[in-house]
Amino acid sequence: MSNVADPISPHCVIADDLRASRELLRSWIAECGYNCTTTANGEDAWEAVKALQPQLIVTDIEMPVASGLDLLCSLRHHRSKRLRSIPVIVISSLQDDDIRSFVQSAGGTVFLTKPLDKIRTQQVVQRLDQVASAANRDFQYTVHEQPWPNKRISPTLRRLYREVQENGPKFS
Repeated sequence: MSNVADPISPHCVIADDLRASRELLRSWIAECGYNCTTTANGEDAWEAVKALQPQLIVTDIEMPVASGLDLLCSLRHHRSKRLRSIPVIVISSLQDDDIRSFVQSAGGTVFLTKPLDKIRTQQVVQRLDQVASAANRDFQYTVHEQPWPNKRISPTLRRLYREVQENGPKFS
């Protein structure tokens, strides 16, 4: 876990198994005024989220140990209203037709496709910060019960979805 500390700035936890992606995101999001902690999987990200109570989470979907969907499911079903209300940017190189609606129904705030674009990523981060500030960070995300994924969804996403559905929240 990599951490840059400044007690005044908002905090972001970044989870991606590719070090280059983590570092690129850390750099871009730090330019938006966030302290960033980077992790290589959903389990380490969950520990960082519990410890740091960040204002933002960015997670890849497909990672070892625990997926971004595991992280998202655990977050949106947690007993803490504060944790449930953290905005989550979900990123992936998966190119499924219905992935945006799938991520949104799972409780993701925004979905961005890899390769990421610096300007678009920073615009999303800044917009989420504005919305959260206007709402005084007291908002909830709705998690919709997801029917079995559409056949157009890739086998990888289908497998990750099935694991989350069968096992429920991985962390508490």
